[in-house]
Amino acid sequence: MVTLAREARELTQADLAQRLGISQGLMSKIENGIVQTPAPVLEGLASTLGFPEAFFLQPDSIHGVGTDTFHQMYRRRKALPMKTLKRIEARVNISRMHADRMLKAVNIEPGHGIPRLEVDDFDGDIERIAATVRASWLLPSGPVDNVVKCIEDAGGMVIPFDFGTQQVDATSLRYRDLPPLMFQSNHLLGDRQRFTLSHELGHMVMHSVVPNANMEKEADRFAAEFLMPAQEIGPQLVNLTLHRAAQLKRYWRVSMAAIIYRASSLAKITENQARYLRIQMGTAGLRTREPVELDVPVERPRLQRELIELHLKDLGYSASELCMTLASTPQDFAELHMDTLPMAYRAGFLSASDVRGENVVELPRRK
Repeated sequence: MVTLAREARELTQADLAQRLGISQGLMSKIENGIVQTPAPVLEGLASTLGFPEAFFLQPDSIHGVGTDTFHQMYRRRKALPMKTLKRIEARVNISRMHADRMLKAVNIEPGHGIPRLEVDDFDGDIERIAATVRASWLLPSGPVDNVVKCIEDAGGMVIPFDFGTQQVDATSLRYRDLPPLMFQSNHLLGDRQRFTLSHELGHMVMHSVVPNANMEKEADRFAAEFLMPAQEIGPQLVNLTLHRAAQLKRYWRVSMAAIIYRASSLAKITENQARYLRIQMGTAGLRTREPVELDVPVERPRLQRELIELHLKDLGYSASELCMTLASTPQDFAELHMDTLPMAYRAGFLSASDVRGENVVELPRRK
């Protein structure tokens, strides 16, 4: 927990030791469980890192990069500083711990389930895997109406998340008895959100055993077929133009760029035609921002919001009581859950000023 809190604040072990006025050797022994944390050091950790003392006493295990339960979609991961990567891992783990605590108060229906379908069992036919998921979820033909709802109806949990960098769109994990968790950037436009979550769904479905070098391409193929089944969209892509791509975006609710790529991958247009369309998009400034009038609405997850509302409204928790349950501060809670925190309760969390949870401003109770 000390390591987790330190990395959440992007501090090195030496940095933290210096701030606490202790040797790095002692700091290392504390983090490795070799020595008990002296009471004054525990107080210093809470004050310096801005976590309640109870945070450091939690018995949770931590998962990070490299485990087979933690799939990343770091589009340019090599460019990410290690401090940033560790901060993201730490914040994701803290959010996962929050979900674990809050889920103990409810019984979640399992839904259709997010299946595990190994690529080798389908002879590498990624498209058949995507079709199998659509069929098992009883999705009708045509575009997926709401990707977030599909995932949550199947027993997953989508969590809007501020990664603090545009280089990360999403990450997902399966952990013990928790629902499959998908953390998506809360800065994504609707079309990119839908493709990103479908990509993460592909990881959840196909990559449960051993990561492989083709994971990202396989997840992209899964997402393309899940959102735009080849049998249905194929005839619409013949002789594709930019104007036609814009029309298809309105219907399939994916980006124009994704539609052009889909047309090329299905051999409905030549590579030269695809290149020409991309050049047209670049000339019109559409590679970085497609027309605002074509924006796809962002889909709003409901499960995390309902969990928070259950505690604050139905179970009568105050801000301080909920933060105590989660071993969190109001500031961290608000930062991690602002996008799903019910509007009526935001002011109470944001106005709390004591980082150690004392003198917390109570939330107004809803009538």
